Amino acid sequence: MFTGIVECMGKVVEFAPLDTTESGGSGASLTISGAKEILGDCHLGDSIAINGTCLTVTEFSEDSFKVGLAPETLNRTNLGQLQSGSMVNLERALAAGH
Repeated sequence: MFTGIVECMGKVVEFAPLDTTESGGSGASLTISGAKEILGDCHLGDSIAINGTCLTVTEFSEDSFKVGLAPETLNRTNLGQLQSGSMVNLERALAAGH
């Protein structure tokens, strides 16, 4: 569940239409930097909303993270049109019961 309140802004490092790395799953992926504020308690599989779209973290570091983009997500959002340097709104999912 999300509150709809943007926690911070991040910057697109890369939009990969075909990410063949293990964390890319041979599909599209988006890597975001400048997200240290929301990654302190991050785990693989956590949900982070990018521009209001709930996505699953497949890789992360202290300051950046990667998410996979399903074909349906690309068809129904503008996330596939983001370019390196684009700024995006970021929000973590609330913990269950909060």
